[in-house]
Parts: sequence; structure tokens; C-alpha cells
Amino acid sequence: MGYRFLKTIKFNFDFGTLLSVDFSSCSKDSDLFDQTEEIINEIKDSVQNRGFPDFIWLKGIGDSLKYANCKEIIDMIKEIYPNQKIGIYLNCSLFKDENIRKNFYGCDLVAINLNTVDLINFSKINKCPKAVKCIEILEGIKKFREEFTGNLGIYTLFLKGINDNLKTIENLKNYLLEVMPDHYSVSNYTLDGFEPVSDEFKKEVENILRDLPFKIIYMF
Repeated sequence: MGYRFLKTIKFNFDFGTLLSVDFSSCSKDSDLFDQTEEIINEIKDSVQNRGFPDFIWLKGIGDSLKYANCKEIIDMIKEIYPNQKIGIYLNCSLFKDENIRKNFYGCDLVAINLNTVDLINFSKINKCPKAVKCIEILEGIKKFREEFTGNLGIYTLFLKGINDNLKTIENLKNYLLEVMPDHYSVSNYTLDGFEPVSDEFKKEVENILRDLPFKIIYMF
């Protein structure tokens, strides 16, 4: 069976098998609402034919989509398959608003993209809407951590010449110690003409982060 929303099951060394549900296939807000049943039916068919993945992984949750409908899908998966774990990858900008944050409490794993905590160019480096306030986002992530009972991960992409500097690492480290996620992942962005960060910078990252009291996942 060909799927519109489901992608090929992939293996991740840290989290096992991941069955991705790509919400970017929804062309507009109403499409997600109209296709909730289709998404659930695709998941049922996949489970029947391919078995249970370690995680159903929700991706492509953007500002244009209806987060309440995402919560409905999460709740429906949990109702049908109570033991099925659900993971989701989200941009940090979504965490400034409690009405949005609460839609993701039902997940077992939430990974937040956070590339810098510096006030200057925060929105640009984190790909946030210009209108958002850095402090509101960072406080929102901390509040989410207080309420969320699942596994929380924070994920940083380093871009050569943009945020690959010691100040960024030190500031991120201090913030991570306030949030205390379950794990922190670091990688570097090499698309759109960006070169990999230097080996020297990679060593600096590992040196600065080595004493953090939670798991660090290096994906350089």
C-alpha cells in the first residue's frame, strides 16, 4: 500500500525503529483536519503489515498547522495502541504559548530544535517568526519541562560562521543546566552551501559539554 503521510521505517541508533508521519503533506490547515482519519488508517495498516515501531515519529508540525488536530491524532494513537511510543520534533518557537505546548504533553519523546539562546539574531538562527520574543520562548521551554512527564531532548544545529563560537556553546550549556533535558544532541548544518564546522570547534564543543549531567549525542 502506498501512503500519503507515512514514510519508510528507519532505524535510529539512539531510539530504535522510527515510523515517520509527515504532516507537511497537508497543504493547508483544513487538510489536516479532513485527513485525520486517513492518517490513523495508514498507521493501522502499517502496524498490521510491518509491526510496531519503537516510535511513531511526528514531523513537519509548522506554524500553519492546527496543533489541536495534532493532539487529536496523538490521543487517538494512544487510545488504539496504549503502549505505542510517540515522538515529535518541534521548533523552539512553538513553546512560548501554553495553548500550543499543551498539545504535546501526550508524547513520550519531544525533541526541540534550539540553535542558540543569544538575544542577538535569536529568531534568525532558530528560524522563528520575527515577532516572537526570545525570553518568552526560553521560559516556555522551561515551563514545558516542568509539566512534561516524557523524555525531553534538545537539539542544536551548528552552522559554520553563524553560531559556531564559544559564546554560543557556553550560553547553551548554562541554559541546558536550567532545563535539565534527558538528552542533548548536537550536529552541524551542511546544506544550502554551508561547510561543516571545523574539527577544532567540534573538540571545543565536546570539551565544554563533557561534564553535563545528562546524555550528550554527537552527530557530527
